[in-house]
Amino acid sequence: MLNLRTLDSLPQDLSGKVVVVRTDLNVGVQNGEIDSNFRIKKAIPTIKELTAKHARVVVISHLGRPEGKYEDEYTLMPIRFELGKLLDMHIKFAHLQACKNSITFMENGEVLLLENVRFYPGETSKDEAERVAFVAELGELADYYVNDAFGSYRAHASTYELAKAVANPMAGRLMVDEVNKLGILRENPEKPYVAVIGGVKMDTKVPILHSLVKIADRILIGGAMAYTFLAAQGIGVGASKVETDRFEDVNAILAEAKAAGCEILLPVDHLVGTEFKSDTEVIKIETQQIPEGLIGLDIGERTMASYLEAIKSAKTLMWNGPMGVFEWENFARGTEAIGEYIGLTAAKEAFKVAGGGDTISAMEHLRINFKNFNHVSTGGGAMLDFLAGENFKVLKPLMV
Repeated sequence: MLNLRTLDSLPQDLSGKVVVVRTDLNVGVQNGEIDSNFRIKKAIPTIKELTAKHARVVVISHLGRPEGKYEDEYTLMPIRFELGKLLDMHIKFAHLQACKNSITFMENGEVLLLENVRFYPGETSKDEAERVAFVAELGELADYYVNDAFGSYRAHASTYELAKAVANPMAGRLMVDEVNKLGILRENPEKPYVAVIGGVKMDTKVPILHSLVKIADRILIGGAMAYTFLAAQGIGVGASKVETDRFEDVNAILAEAKAAGCEILLPVDHLVGTEFKSDTEVIKIETQQIPEGLIGLDIGERTMASYLEAIKSAKTLMWNGPMGVFEWENFARGTEAIGEYIGLTAAKEAFKVAGGGDTISAMEHLRINFKNFNHVSTGGGAMLDFLAGENFKVLKPLMV
């Protein structure tokens, strides 16, 4: 486990002290309405702990990819209101360029949310000097710096240079929990270890699959990526989505799994449709091969049964990615069954972790209880990269 400096090193009374907290409040916002407040809720414990110690808390986050300029759709104003509801307090708001006066006149125990840090080119600049200059003033104003943004693991100005600008930077409660819980999967998972990997695209999944075949006992593949695995082996998948440029990756992963004694399970039957539409007719295909013109949209009943059987005896379970188009009722059953079974029916003593944006959306959409898991990660790509063995640069300043 990484030896991170934590909030435990702080004085009990932070009156008059400015604590800058880098959070990951990057959530979906549609027409000013937040799609899911999961990440915002996960940021609350650290902020509450600091306000309880009478600190002046300055919260930083990004939202989307506005590419260094202001865009209305990426303002953090909706996040401000949700944060205020969850903390049951008024949240002050300021643009980074005008934050000095706002911070100077803060009262003890107040929270100031700064506008989207990615509205400024300095945040993601490739020039280190530009990144340093961008956060210099904020670094001078801060007495303490806390990184609680596990999902924002790229070394940008507010996650790396700012941490180095403040003495004794530390990890927040969320960051520590993510690193410790995911560290169990990465370093010492109890066997049998079963990983359920689904979703649409393979680009973020390839590194973790190369890593998993060396440590997991079984990997269960679902979602659109399953059709790429099947097609790479010459199995017909009709008009299903296939990433032909990933065939070489698939074959390498399968070869590595065989050499390591890791069993990879693929769908043996399917639910398909003639069109990629929610109201397309549901057609059951009892074979692994999908006829021409049909689109795979969910795993079939035999696949579901075999996957649940593989999960049943696991001592460690990791789930990332849906099994089908869970947003459509007719093609949600595979994802729902897997999620519910992991949470409720699988061995009670098993260590269960779920994560990834689509996984969390599926859990919320299908009302799968988060409390039945030992950990639900706020990270999508961050979770997968961490499990694949990447040592995040942003963690280095936080280590004792």
